[in-house]
Amino acid sequence: MRAGCLCVDNALCTISRFILLDAMLLFFTAMSALSFSGLYKHRLQSFTRVWWGWLFATGVVLGLVASSKWVGFFSVGLVGLYTVWELYDIFGQSRTRIRSYALHWSARIVALVVVLLAIYMLCFRIHFRLLYKSGPGDVPMDSLFQAGLQGTGLANQPMDNSYGSVITLKSAVPGVGLLHSHANTYPDGSKQQQVTGYTHADQNNNWVVEIMHSQARGNTSETLEFERNGNIVRLVHAGTNRNLHSHAVAAILNFLFFAPFTFGFDYPVEELANRKWLSLWNVY
Repeated sequence: MRAGCLCVDNALCTISRFILLDAMLLFFTAMSALSFSGLYKHRLQSFTRVWWGWLFATGVVLGLVASSKWVGFFSVGLVGLYTVWELYDIFGQSRTRIRSYALHWSARIVALVVVLLAIYMLCFRIHFRLLYKSGPGDVPMDSLFQAGLQGTGLANQPMDNSYGSVITLKSAVPGVGLLHSHANTYPDGSKQQQVTGYTHADQNNNWVVEIMHSQARGNTSETLEFERNGNIVRLVHAGTNRNLHSHAVAAILNFLFFAPFTFGFDYPVEELANRKWLSLWNVY
C-alpha cells in the first residue's frame, strides 16, 4: 500500500518530468537506509558471508548517494557515526582480540571509505567522459578547466594581453561569474549604467583593454604593445563603449562596498582618476 501511494505521489510525478537529481537522491537514500539496517541486523555475525554482503552493499550505496548530491553526505555521516560507536563497543568487549579488532577496522575502511571514494571518483570520470564539449553551462567553471574542453575558444587564446584586446574578467569568488554590463541603469545611487556579475556566456561580458587618453598606443599593423604588470589601464565595455568606473557611492546590495558602473563614452576628455585601473594579473 505504501509503495502504491508513493508511485502516484504528485510531487514525485512532477519531479520525474524535470532533469533533476532529487529522484535519484531519494532512491539511493532509501537504499542506504535499507543496507544500513541490514548491516545492523547482522552486526553480531561479523565476517560471515551475509555480513560482508551488507557491509559492501552499504559502501556501494553510500558512494552512489554521495555522487548524486552533496546532501547525500548526511547519509554517509549517519553510517559513519554508527561505525564509530560500533568500533568503540567492540573495543570494550573482553573477548576482543587485537588481530580481530584490526580486521574490523580494515573491513570498514575498505568497504565504507575506499569503495565510497572509488564510486564517487568513477562517477566524475564517467561525467567528464560524456560531457567533454564546451557549452554555455561551463562559464562558472575555472578557466583552466574550460580550456580543456572540446570546442572552447580559450585554448587558442594568448596568455598576454595587448592594448586593444577584448577580454572577459572572472571573479575569484565561485558562483559570481563574469564582469558584465548592459544599458540598464541603477535605480538609485549613481544612477549610471549597471555593472554586475553574470554566470552565462554573453557579448556584454566583453571588455576592451585601453591605454589612458594621455598616452600613445604603440600598436601598429606589425607590432603590438603588450600590457605589463603595474600598468594603469582603462576598461571599456565593448557593447556600450563606456568606461568602467567607481567612486564613493555605496553598492545597493552591500553598503560596505563601492558600486561599480560604466560612465562616459570613449572619447578624449579630461582623465578621471576613478576610471584608472591597476593591472596586477601578471603577479600571479
